[in-house]
Amino acid sequence: MVILASPTGGGKTEICSHLDPDRFEIVSFDSRQVYKVLSVGTAKPEKPILDQIPHHLVDFLDPDKKVNAAYFVSLANQALEDIYFRGKIPILTCGTGFYLKAFLYGMYPVPEIKPEIRERLESLSREERWNRLQEVDSASAITISYADDYRVVRALEVFESGGVKWSELKENKNDGYLAQRKLEVTGILISRQRDELYDRINRRCVKMIQEGVLEETKEVVSLYGEQAPALNSLGYNFALAYINGKMSMESFSEEFARSHRNYAKKQITWFKKEEILKPMDWNSALEIIKKI
Repeated sequence: MVILASPTGGGKTEICSHLDPDRFEIVSFDSRQVYKVLSVGTAKPEKPILDQIPHHLVDFLDPDKKVNAAYFVSLANQALEDIYFRGKIPILTCGTGFYLKAFLYGMYPVPEIKPEIRERLESLSREERWNRLQEVDSASAITISYADDYRVVRALEVFESGGVKWSELKENKNDGYLAQRKLEVTGILISRQRDELYDRINRRCVKMIQEGVLEETKEVVSLYGEQAPALNSLGYNFALAYINGKMSMESFSEEFARSHRNYAKKQITWFKKEEILKPMDWNSALEIIKKI
């Protein structure tokens, strides 16, 4: 099993485009690319790459549906079993570190959540919830995006249901995929200089705006409404603000790119803590995978 992790804009998709589809299949560990319609703003692999090499857990969920780690892990388990059945090697392309950890090591045990706690937290403003998270669990605030309402609420409801910090919950290492199988695992973290990564992100964000992130946001709003869970994905809050006349195009462009850079910073912090991932440059990562 190959784990290929990188922050957004790191070059995972480019590596996959160079791989032999007779030997490898891709399992996307990305909480945003699961959604239909939202392709531009989630940087899904383009159709030629999807046609070239099989991708799993991409573009299958309606934007009005929620996805959580337990559901995602069950789908990932089935995807890997199917890939092994075909005699191929799965490559887990990872942007969402929490999903990867839940899959590899098992789900975190969490206290039972009372509905009234969730309802109260959901009634708060985004800023109120964020301030509360920073107050009770600053470590989680480092790894969760300000705009990720679902995970902010999740971290708060866990804390308020049992006084347990989301960031301190221990994984059950007897329950994850690594404990179920004897595998040779190659874990790779694509490493780039910060200036180079930010330049790639800035250019990617310009391209997203040019290629229709606003149009696909409008499409989801028209079909599923502004409260669709898919629109909690990175950057779409600013797209909505612009569409609703609350932000200029200049401000939208700036905030859209800044949110992606900040998210990349949090991803790097998360991935560097994963001992299974070995940092290396893009070319070395490609060569190592090709030799497997």
